Amino acid sequence: MNQYNSSIPKFIVSVFLIVTGFFSSTIKAQELKLMIKINEAVFYDRITSNKIIGTGHLFNREGKKILIS
Repeated sequence: MNQYNSSIPKFIVSVFLIVTGFFSSTIKAQELKLMIKINEAVFYDRITSNKIIGTGHLFNREGKKILIS
């Protein structure tokens, strides 16, 4: 009976570690996608010499907003 009782907490801990590992890897993947988008925006900015404002909108030299689809 004592052996059965000690295996339940080990199972709960292992499931908890697996679940937290999955969620942390999902968050890291989302951060990586965001970094890739930011790098693409900066690269696009260097090519066209347009300004990117902190809100994510793109403006040309005259200050007109550029729509990105």
